[in-house]
Amino acid sequence: MTSPKEPVIPIGHSDIHLAAHLFNPVRLTLARELRGLTKAELAASVGKSPAELSQFEMGRHRPDSKTIAALTLALGVPLSFLVRQTATVPLSSDACHFRSLRSASQRERRKLLSMGTLLCDLIRLISEHIQLPKEQLSRFTQAPRSMDEIEKCAVQVRREWGLGLGPIPNITKLLEAKGVLVTVIPDGCAEVEAFSVWHDGKPIVFLVPDKTSTSRVRYDAAHELGHLIMHADVAPGSPDAERQANRFAAAFMVPREPFLMECPRRLDWGHFYELKRRWRMSVAALVKRAFDLGALTEASYRRAFIHLNRTGERFQELDEPPVEQPELLLRSISLLSEDFSIEDLASRLGLSSSDLIWLVRCGQAT
Repeated sequence: MTSPKEPVIPIGHSDIHLAAHLFNPVRLTLARELRGLTKAELAASVGKSPAELSQFEMGRHRPDSKTIAALTLALGVPLSFLVRQTATVPLSSDACHFRSLRSASQRERRKLLSMGTLLCDLIRLISEHIQLPKEQLSRFTQAPRSMDEIEKCAVQVRREWGLGLGPIPNITKLLEAKGVLVTVIPDGCAEVEAFSVWHDGKPIVFLVPDKTSTSRVRYDAAHELGHLIMHADVAPGSPDAERQANRFAAAFMVPREPFLMECPRRLDWGHFYELKRRWRMSVAALVKRAFDLGALTEASYRRAFIHLNRTGERFQELDEPPVEQPELLLRSISLLSEDFSIEDLASRLGLSSSDLIWLVRCGQAT
């Protein structure tokens, strides 16, 4: 069933009969997954069977006006959400580089994909009024065949971005300047690791905020950059792809040549923490980098992690760098506020004002 064309003027909260005719099944699925609901849960809340709800989501049947009203109430969305004919295709989990290191429910992942879809819709609207940074990653996309090629790839990106060979002060700000949409995974999806995806020509990175390990968040950002550059055509979840992204992150954050000049050849913890303060990468990651580059023996590497586990520093290190907060969405909305109110922007997106504010503030690691 094909929905009629959406009106130029957004429909109001009382246009229930019109909404029933304009119903977009894709948006119902999007709203349900955004709220973290199963079909059975939503169906029960509106007095329908899961089979009937499936028919609505597949576009085989259109809900009547009474059901539309019940759906908007249960989902906490305006009528305009369920009729919006957005050009943004929903994000697919098959295209996202979710890590397999931690168990995350499909419900949590789908909630994040729905959130990412709405963020893309928001970015599309913003770009109609503000010139956003163009993405500068696709020209580097490649499939390195060895760790040495990954090292060279990371250095090439640094060189062409004018970063030199020294520490990167703020990786989050750097990615945003290079056209990456960086956002934060909400607390309600705590079991999901950082992940990334190319969608609608836009690179997106989802980060897990962690005030006790800000160095890990920086590393995650570089790791996801590696996926975006090296694994655009690689099936997500591959252990090899994860190892490659880890190597890219280390090489991007701490290039081989300067690191080898500064790195100790024995377990000098004072020296390693000095390197951490300079490069803003965790001591654990620096020790791994030293081992990978042959500066530390395997015996020293093993002793290092025994020490870090015994002292608790493996999970809570000293001398963490400052929190890095995404700023692009907030800055863009601030600029748009000169011409549009939050209510107007939300209406154009078919969102409630509270959902729009939530989406924007998910970009803040408060």
